[in-house]
Amino acid sequence: MANSIKEFKKEINYVYGEVIDEASFKQLIKPEIEDDKIDAIIDEAVSAYEDFTDKINAGRKAENKKAYFKELEKEYTKNVDALIEKINAL
Repeated sequence: MANSIKEFKKEINYVYGEVIDEASFKQLIKPEIEDDKIDAIIDEAVSAYEDFTDKINAGRKAENKKAYFKELEKEYTKNVDALIEKINAL
């Protein structure tokens, strides 16, 4: 995990940006993929980015910050892995 909340936010921004770039690139190299499928993945990535940013901000008030962010990181990792699997399945 990142050493600070600020670094965690930057990591989330970077990774979801890369997921969106990967989906867009997949669409360029495989034009037979329907635009709706790519758009759905991109929308899901943007929504997840916004959700995790909100959760990070809410975590500043958590009683046990360490446990909260550890669980949030697990959720984030699972979400990113699922998005990458969807892209690879196209």
